[in-house]
Amino acid sequence: MTIPPEPGPPSPTPEPQPIPMPEPTPEPPSPEPPGPAPMPPSPDPRPTPSPEPEPQPGPTRDA
Repeated sequence: MTIPPEPGPPSPTPEPQPIPMPEPTPEPPSPEPPGPAPMPPSPDPRPTPSPEPEPQPGPTRDA
């Protein structure tokens, strides 16, 4: 008759470690140019001068 091994101290069951939730990775900041932010292109209030002035329609007067 074999002697059963003496029961040692009960091994503490390791509690399952809670899986840490992965922190949401912060979105990379948009690459801004150094210095002041560029102003949005505002429409030029001045009319763009045409390269060649169009001749005014009408009777031409001889000087």
